[in-house]
Amino acid sequence: MISSVSGNKIEYDIRAYRYHRKTPKDKSEAPLKAKVITGSVAGTVLPMMFLAKKQNAKLLNIKYGIKELLLLSTCGIIGGTAAGMLAEKEHSKQKLNEGIFQFMNAAVPTVICGGVLKLGDKFKKLDNLPFKIGGTIVGLVAGMHIAAAMSNKINDPQDKVPDRKLTIKDSIANIDDAIGVLVLAKVPIVEKLHIEKILPVIFSWCGYRAGMSN
Repeated sequence: MISSVSGNKIEYDIRAYRYHRKTPKDKSEAPLKAKVITGSVAGTVLPMMFLAKKQNAKLLNIKYGIKELLLLSTCGIIGGTAAGMLAEKEHSKQKLNEGIFQFMNAAVPTVICGGVLKLGDKFKKLDNLPFKIGGTIVGLVAGMHIAAAMSNKINDPQDKVPDRKLTIKDSIANIDDAIGVLVLAKVPIVEKLHIEKILPVIFSWCGYRAGMSN
């Protein structure tokens, strides 16, 4: 996970930005991984079962709107974070902070993009593919920065430690959070590929990242 060490400065590769885990890989992490995976998957599947029953649909045929995306992402992140905190109590604070960051990073861009896309439904001149794609990009970029700022405020209200900055590497590492927004935008190529079927995996993955963070 760690790419190189120079003096007291540790440089991280993309995996370190993805998991926010500042220790090298260790075989002893296997039990932790199993518990975090179980928690994040359970946190995602349970609300899926509720939605499937409510919509009278199969698990992989659930229709996603803003409420459904927020429900699955929130529960998946809570499941992974809680499992990680219970399994690795000495890093519970860091995991909680990462869970909050993951939640904000999934929720804020979704809400912003959802609001932008509703403008297209309301005004016919905006109901076109260029507006959807442009609005999605703007919403994602703005949403990720707003989410980072909100997370820093919640995790460190007294501003005692340096803020966690949203870097290009952070953005690349968190690109999977954008999948839900693309589904919400109903971009033709996304609908044709049925990318919404992998949303449960994405949300479980976000929970896993939070639960493994230290």
